[in-house]
Amino acid sequence: MKTSFFGQMLPDNNHVFYGLFNRASAISANMAKLLYEAVSQNAIHGQTTHFGQISRLKIEATELKRQVYAVSGKALISPFERNDMYALVTALVNVADYIDISARRINLYTIDVITAPIKELCSLIVQASVQLEKCVHALSNIRHPEPITESCNQIKQLEHYADTVHGKAVAALNAEETDIFQLIKYGEIYAALERTTDKFEHVAYVVESILVKNS
Repeated sequence: MKTSFFGQMLPDNNHVFYGLFNRASAISANMAKLLYEAVSQNAIHGQTTHFGQISRLKIEATELKRQVYAVSGKALISPFERNDMYALVTALVNVADYIDISARRINLYTIDVITAPIKELCSLIVQASVQLEKCVHALSNIRHPEPITESCNQIKQLEHYADTVHGKAVAALNAEETDIFQLIKYGEIYAALERTTDKFEHVAYVVESILVKNS
């Protein structure tokens, strides 16, 4: 909180930055829900509509990154170091990018069956997005790190579980699938979904680094 006269005369951009970070995490959460809804229905038209919405949200997330850079270039006051803000918004946009990549993989390969591992990995992405929103929102109260740390730990646990789901899915695919094209298609989709959970974990590590520097 600003207490000096000089501090009161300076524009407070913290709420602007936190608003942008919160919006980025909300976009990822919306994208994750759309992805899960897409793999939970059988109608091709419904899936295509969801994938289109995901792509549009990804563009919006990228624009938020530009806004963070633009505002930071003019701001005299920021919630934490500029390099950390850049690292955070980049990590958040990477989450959106990989959700979009996963959606495009599923849309491109026109697979015959949405398998249980695909649905489970998409569910884990949704759960990670919920924790990400909590984590980013709690950053505005960085002097009370417990909720932030809890969400970071939850994200990492979800990512580790996603690794297990991915490993079992690939092992089953290699053991049961005889069509090389189906093998490649499902393998690429599983890999994209698993890499998406990696991106959530990376945000958690960036946030933990910010906590250490500001504790």
